[in-house]
Amino acid sequence: MNDLYTIIPKASIRPNQIVFYNRFEKNLHNLENSKYSAKYISEIENLTTTTDNIKQPKSNKHNFEISFKASKRIKEKVTWLYHLAKTRTITTHNNKVLYSFKMNFITLTLPSEQKHQTSEIISKCLNQFFVECSQRFNMVNYVWRLEYQKNGNAHFHIATDTFVEFWQARTIWNRCLNKLGYINDYTTKNIGKTFNEYLKNNPITEINTFEKLRTRFTYGCASGWTNPNTIDVRCVTNSKNISFYISKYITKKSTEKLNPIVAARENTNSNIRLWFCSRSLSKVDKIDIFLDSCSDNLKNVFSTLQQVKYIIHDYCEVMYFNIKEQTNEWKRLFREILFEYAADVGYFNRATQ
Repeated sequence: MNDLYTIIPKASIRPNQIVFYNRFEKNLHNLENSKYSAKYISEIENLTTTTDNIKQPKSNKHNFEISFKASKRIKEKVTWLYHLAKTRTITTHNNKVLYSFKMNFITLTLPSEQKHQTSEIISKCLNQFFVECSQRFNMVNYVWRLEYQKNGNAHFHIATDTFVEFWQARTIWNRCLNKLGYINDYTTKNIGKTFNEYLKNNPITEINTFEKLRTRFTYGCASGWTNPNTIDVRCVTNSKNISFYISKYITKKSTEKLNPIVAARENTNSNIRLWFCSRSLSKVDKIDIFLDSCSDNLKNVFSTLQQVKYIIHDYCEVMYFNIKEQTNEWKRLFREILFEYAADVGYFNRATQ
């Protein structure tokens, strides 16, 4: 069968792995004159006419659970986002200096009981949040994921290479939420209450300690209960942080069944998005190369790679690695390759503007 195909060695590169595989190109002239051609054509006809082999349309119903494939895609997008983000030094409004800033992880929550379907919150609040962040902070690259809290409320986890301060994100998100009345509901629920009454609705736990609840109550009274703490912002400054945040905040899988509150409120037959990435980030996937004609830089990258986890599959070989464990020269060469690819596909890196 070797005469019927030309075997072309290829590789696909991502920021944390290199996959080596073979591409098979049909030699049509040899195939037509081959003694195997009749059998080959017969098999093809059988495959295309047998009903068992006809692909059925895939169902988009997800029951509000992230699939393994989607989880893998999210991790890939966040990994690209991290490696294409340039390290920066950030000075906050109160002159606090953040060294080696790479990414922000932002969690957006609701301050009161959810009364709208999540699709409406996404279209009227979340989308508006990204529009305002794009206009004010030039936020272009991001990934977001939808999850549900135990109380049935939706919340959103966002990874971005744009720095946004906590108070800025909270101001924007609260304004977006009040388009649907959630801030007014929060104010009505809490205004005029004593601390003991507040504790009845917000019991003390290991996380929500008495001191934290006291601080929140004091702030709530001072602000007239009009500016609830609906967000959490955390900075990522090195690659060791990223695996922790991804596993905990972006791609974790629920161990519980769908909350009955969510099932009753949502349209379970809808194709609501559980995650999404920016248009810029959707352009980056993998760098496909022909090994026979790869550049000298790539040859150096392959030959000097260190601390590799090597796995052989049936149809490919995969090298997993961590950029942090490589030499400085290797890092420089590899980043040149990543950024050249990003520029070719039109990826917009905010830090370069």
